[in-house]
Amino acid sequence: MKLKNYIYGVMVAAVAFTGCTKKFEQVNTSPTSVTNLSSDLLFTNCEIGVSGGEYEAWRTNLIYNSQFIQHFASISWDQGNRYKFDEGYNSSLWDSYYGGPIKNLVNLVAKTNGVAADVNYNSAARILKAYAFLRLTDSYGDIPYSEAGNGYLTTTFNPKYDEQKNIYADLVNELDAAAKAFDAGKSFKGDVSSYNGDVTLWKKAAYSLMLRIGMRQVKADPATAQAVVTKAVAGGLISNYNESFRITHLPSNYDNPNSHVLGYYNGSRYELSSNSFKLSKSFYDMLNGKADPRLPILFVVRTGPSSSATIGTEDATPGIQKGLPNGTDPNGFSGIATYSQLRSDFAKGEAPNLLVTHSETALLLAEARERGWISSSTSEQYFRDGVLSAINQWKLYNPTPSLFNDAANSTYANTTLVFPAGSTARIQAINEQYYIATLLDEYEAHANWRRTGYPALTAATNSGYSNGAIPRRFQYPSSESSLNGENLNAAIARQGANNWVTRVWWDK
Repeated sequence: MKLKNYIYGVMVAAVAFTGCTKKFEQVNTSPTSVTNLSSDLLFTNCEIGVSGGEYEAWRTNLIYNSQFIQHFASISWDQGNRYKFDEGYNSSLWDSYYGGPIKNLVNLVAKTNGVAADVNYNSAARILKAYAFLRLTDSYGDIPYSEAGNGYLTTTFNPKYDEQKNIYADLVNELDAAAKAFDAGKSFKGDVSSYNGDVTLWKKAAYSLMLRIGMRQVKADPATAQAVVTKAVAGGLISNYNESFRITHLPSNYDNPNSHVLGYYNGSRYELSSNSFKLSKSFYDMLNGKADPRLPILFVVRTGPSSSATIGTEDATPGIQKGLPNGTDPNGFSGIATYSQLRSDFAKGEAPNLLVTHSETALLLAEARERGWISSSTSEQYFRDGVLSAINQWKLYNPTPSLFNDAANSTYANTTLVFPAGSTARIQAINEQYYIATLLDEYEAHANWRRTGYPALTAATNSGYSNGAIPRRFQYPSSESSLNGENLNAAIARQGANNWVTRVWWDK
């Protein structure tokens, strides 16, 4: 009930916020003073925005990223399945984040800056802002950062594009400062994440996100990468799967953004029951080849009505599971219902949205240890901890408990699964597990694949816009040419051609 009350308050606040500020240039007043919203309601609104909505979850996360990275395949959504460019889909993350959470977070940070009573809102907003900008820069490369979202504050409507290297450096500084400023003695209401205002856990999330930022720079700037990793470890990291940072959701107006697309419940888009997203053959082959216990936990063959809230029958029998090849031509194709897809337990409206997980953290530590950048534990122990945590994190979706055989899963992660000899093979094994662990967070799966090259993926057949190559970044929206053309052109001149195959700074 407490969560529902906060969400209701935020919805009312969001309407007021939009209504009072959409003609800001004419009224020239501050949105925060006009609505006089409390910091806790503003913060909740920001959390909801960062977690995301159907708009970008459907287009960027599922249609594009999940199929680029070959977790899913589809004959319904050829744009991702065969790398066909669609301006709206390509720009959806940009439009959603810059149009919502970025400007709201920038304003909340400014509103709470230097206000002792609001220090926790300031710190948590800075962490969320870092998360949102990391997702944007990893997707597009050089982006508006230092001047972004300042239309209300400084009337800066044509922000410059910052270099990704400089953005990364500032994100590290922001996370460190925000984590250190938390005060457990100050108010922190309205936190609809799994942390519920626990500043100790927020600090861990900040440094775990910093670890991700450090490891992303492995090939671009190894010395800086090691220094950032060292700082993150010293700050303290998420230590078990229950500490994974996730946004809480409700099954109605505040449902999980991925579930809103995939789900079977009234109000969702029924993409699973419409057979629109299937287990990729590449992903099936990996899970099956490793005898991974997550295959029967996560994937089933479904029999039931199409485009319906009726789940029907879900069958996890091993012999009938199969993956759809990415790039499959939909023309004349039949039998799509016989291919495996995500189990309905993981597409519920109330499913949490996992943003920074312990499994990712442990696996990044495994790689850092293998590189000799840290001295704690062993790379094998971090690897095995990460795999077991990645299996257990699916419990956070509150699925049917019988799906999990804890003893067998522990044996698999700690004994059965091979941790190879030699650093190259180990780094490959670690990042293949990272790939498995990031299912549904396709932004992160795509970014880490670009960073490491693991798993080794073959581009889909019959691919279009990217000339047969798996896309490596998103193209800047065409609207930027007219809205912010001078700064856009400077970024393109510096970074490279505005297409899907130009690599971002850290993608070497």
